[in-house]
Amino acid sequence: MSSYRGILGIVALLLVAWALSSNRRRIPIKTVVGGIALQWALALLVLKTEPGRAFFDAIATVVTVILSGADEGAKFVFGHLASDGPVIAGVKIMSTIIVVATLSSLGYHYGILQRVVRGMAWVMTRALGVTGPESLSGAANVFLGQTEAPLLVRPFLVGMTRSELMAVMTGGFATISAGVMAYYISVLGRHPPFTPVIMARHLMTASLMSAPAAFVMAKIMVPPGDEARPGGHVAETAPILSKNGLDAAAMGAADGMKLSINVLAMLVAFIGLITIVDKGLIALGGLSFMRPLVDAMGATQLNLDVVLGWVFSPVAWLLGVDGVDCTAYGSLLGKAMATNEMIAYRSLGDLARDSSMAQRSIIMATYSLCGFANFSSIGIQIGGIGSLAPERRGDLVQLGPRAMLAGAMASWMTGCIAGMLI
Repeated sequence: MSSYRGILGIVALLLVAWALSSNRRRIPIKTVVGGIALQWALALLVLKTEPGRAFFDAIATVVTVILSGADEGAKFVFGHLASDGPVIAGVKIMSTIIVVATLSSLGYHYGILQRVVRGMAWVMTRALGVTGPESLSGAANVFLGQTEAPLLVRPFLVGMTRSELMAVMTGGFATISAGVMAYYISVLGRHPPFTPVIMARHLMTASLMSAPAAFVMAKIMVPPGDEARPGGHVAETAPILSKNGLDAAAMGAADGMKLSINVLAMLVAFIGLITIVDKGLIALGGLSFMRPLVDAMGATQLNLDVVLGWVFSPVAWLLGVDGVDCTAYGSLLGKAMATNEMIAYRSLGDLARDSSMAQRSIIMATYSLCGFANFSSIGIQIGGIGSLAPERRGDLVQLGPRAMLAGAMASWMTGCIAGMLI
């Protein structure tokens, strides 16, 4: 039954995107069909074939080694504060992002990252019929963040069509960067039967699957017009600024520090806001005229998790989530969109620790939450991409909310497909 609901969920997400399309008669069928086919192919490769699982497990093992290296660096600097425990979440976040950013910078300096990204872009250009610059940015988003990936196509941003710009933005919303992904592995992989290797495999697969899904949603909602350039040309990457490997490592560490401070600031701000809103809702739910409504909805008290669960539980049901988990799953989806995915993954980790959600639902949520699709990221993209192409700031502002919703639906479709195969 859940598989049938999954198919219904995919159709529903595509229909919502079509209903919000800027031109329903120009939907590029090749991109939509090719994107969904590529998404399914990747899911089947990893979730249903032994070679695919073994390949991604090997990569996941490397990622866990990187995490252990980040832990050792943190222990040297912070001592006992870097031991396991919730009190040092900030230390783990900072150390993980810095180490991954350093390795990414080294990979870019030696041309490794560019070759991998360009290979993926080549596949997407031919399979989906999209242009070189947008395919390059979409491929880069599997590893880089929503403002770092556009750097690879900076010379092309000014001349991009609105459809291409929509694809660039949606790709940023639908995927996550390697730095934060490594932290989520440490959050989700500490509660049996889930291990760091298993969660690394799922998170990497999720980000990879959502890259073509982002093109599907973006091209339905803002189809290419007569002004769109033909595909087939892969853009040149941004120049290498580091002088040698040591310089690249230093630059990566500095960039990682900036990113980690921004992430920590966002966590402090949003967790603080959530607590304030929660206390207000609890007080509201305790009023005499609200108590019967709260009781009728089957809740012990009114809080943000309950409200978001009510709103997004229909989405969870459509995605094929088991009925008993729909409210909790819906709350995670809403929390990721209203605040950010880091807070949602933190809540998912708590559910896994307490065995409060079925294993299948936990894995599905791991896929569905794997993206930067939240309201604060709209401002981040407008500021980040707008600084690279100030002339396009007006288009970025107009496309921001639509691209964010497209990115969220791309991630939800990824979670839906994963749920049908596990």
